[in-house]
Amino acid sequence: MRLNINLASQKYEDVRTFVSRAGAATAGMAIFTVVLAVLAWFNYSSSTNSNARVRQLEQKIDMLQEQRARASAVENLPENRDLTQQKNYWNRQIARKAFSWTQLFNDLQKIMPSRVFVISVAPEFTKDNQLKLRLTIGGEKNDDLNALVKRMEGSHKFQRTSLISQSTQTSSTPGASSLHKFDIETFYTPGRNGSTRSASREGL
Repeated sequence: MRLNINLASQKYEDVRTFVSRAGAATAGMAIFTVVLAVLAWFNYSSSTNSNARVRQLEQKIDMLQEQRARASAVENLPENRDLTQQKNYWNRQIARKAFSWTQLFNDLQKIMPSRVFVISVAPEFTKDNQLKLRLTIGGEKNDDLNALVKRMEGSHKFQRTSLISQSTQTSSTPGASSLHKFDIETFYTPGRNGSTRSASREGL
């Protein structure tokens, strides 16, 4: 019978394997640390560039606001009052000539739900030459009218849309459905394309 006897005073350990694994773990940690450092540097650089861009935009906005304030102050001088009134008058006239009923109803038709129709439209130009519309819309169901209001709120041509009032008109005819009416106020920005220019001869 053969016996294997360990005469060493200490327990046997595979030092080479331990050192190899420890070295691999250390190398992995070093690579991971380098990757984190690079990512942190990129993040810091991107954040610095973004902050610089924001500061530039804020400076431009402040500059434009100062220029607008100076221009407004010059326009409000007593000696320039007549000229300012004439300018505002002609700007309103130009805006009126550029308004197109055809374009307006085409834009409304694109977002108008079924069984909803326009009863009346009252356009009005504000002092800053924005086109404000007062619309009276009719329909068989309130849900359809609410859907129109939501579509106008999501449109880039109809902005700051608000529901002014609503009413229901009961028909005297037996079996006929009631008529729901919405009074809507919105600011209209017509598109600037070829069809708009061709139809712009239709003034108020």
